Amino acid sequence: MSFSNMIMGENGLLAELRYYNTFNERIFAEITNYVGEHLAEWRLNSFIPVSDAVSIFNLINELSGGNRFWNEEVTQRVENAILRLQEMINSLEE
Repeated sequence: MSFSNMIMGENGLLAELRYYNTFNERIFAEITNYVGEHLAEWRLNSFIPVSDAVSIFNLINELSGGNRFWNEEVTQRVENAILRLQEMINSLEE
């Protein structure tokens, strides 16, 4: 599954959140693994490919918006996911 599909695809993380109000830990792990595998390259090149950057921006935007239909557990998982992604992206400045 491509990075974009992990996030925005028919079976991606955002689809699970929108349609089923569930946070798929497996897909989120795949997303963070992908980002983690590419951080050194992005830092070295001082560049994130546009397709990856757009996917990351969409993910952070959608997660940050919250949803009144999520239960407390999903809301907590989403908040933790946002913090994890922010840590990873912020590490690019190191």
